[in-house]
Amino acid sequence: MTQQIATPDPDEVVTAAARSLLRTQHPAAQFDATGKVATGGFLCSPGAPGHVQVRVSHRTPFPSVLNGISFHDAAAEEHFFVSAYADLLREHGWSVRELGSSNRPGLLLSTPPCPGCSTPTEVVEVEGKAVWRCPSCRRRTYGTADPDQDQELPSYTETDSDGGVLVYHGNGELDVEATAEWAAQDDSDDESAHADCIEPHQRHDGEYVDCEGNLL
Repeated sequence: MTQQIATPDPDEVVTAAARSLLRTQHPAAQFDATGKVATGGFLCSPGAPGHVQVRVSHRTPFPSVLNGISFHDAAAEEHFFVSAYADLLREHGWSVRELGSSNRPGLLLSTPPCPGCSTPTEVVEVEGKAVWRCPSCRRRTYGTADPDQDQELPSYTETDSDGGVLVYHGNGELDVEATAEWAAQDDSDDESAHADCIEPHQRHDGEYVDCEGNLL
């Protein structure tokens, strides 16, 4: 029986990324058992299914004489914080569209386009931070439209189908020199591993071979 491996829902992945970023500076709205807002804060949820978008708004407790909140105060608080959310999200590369009426502001977020081929990017985590990666050309970006800042992304390695190590600049471009140096180091390690060999190697089938695997 083939085991089915669940793949993450892209809508949920980008929503979680937006929620994680907002939590670094703002609290999320808290609700009581009846579903009413107990503590004001942001509300973050997926947009239309399959569109890889996120809706963000701010919620306050319902105005009443008991909590001392007026409708004017609630509206002012929502506008203030939605604007702050938009600034924070744009600063970190999100594409932000402002929605809603004057009474209930909101935001619609989408991932920034790839600076190389304009394909919608996907979020990956690099050293605890959200970074955008193009699923087409594999370009990485902070999403700020500043190519110099993208150069500051940490470099990384990947292993190809033959087991070779490929070294990439932080923005996803292949670092040819570093990859060559890595390959040379691997060759050097292989040679040093057999530097002290004074006898041939015996295979599992009983045949004797040299360090290169050639029959003797």
